[in-house]
Amino acid sequence: MVTRIGPKKPFRHYLKEWRQEVGLTQQQLADRLPVGEDGKPTGKDQISRWERGERDMTMSVQAALAEALGFPDNPGKLFQKPGTPSVDELLRKAPADRQVQIIAVVEALLKTGT
Repeated sequence: MVTRIGPKKPFRHYLKEWRQEVGLTQQQLADRLPVGEDGKPTGKDQISRWERGERDMTMSVQAALAEALGFPDNPGKLFQKPGTPSVDELLRKAPADRQVQIIAVVEALLKTGT
């Protein structure tokens, strides 16, 4: 018997929202992706299955999608809603001396549960 490894509940991704944010149709996004491992181009049907969560996206697929959507250095953005900055992004924008203070505040909030 094969043991399944992975989360019981898939991570929520925002592929459809990012595609719409960029102004692409499913076919246009598919056309921006490289040929798959099977040698076939990605079609809009595959994009649709990823958007509905019917198929898992491998890390290489996530990287290709992030590049096609315009954020090649941060495939993790697929898992955050467009227009909502991540804590990491906000922290990187802060001056170095403020970063320490921000981290202390976040840690305090987590400890108190507020």
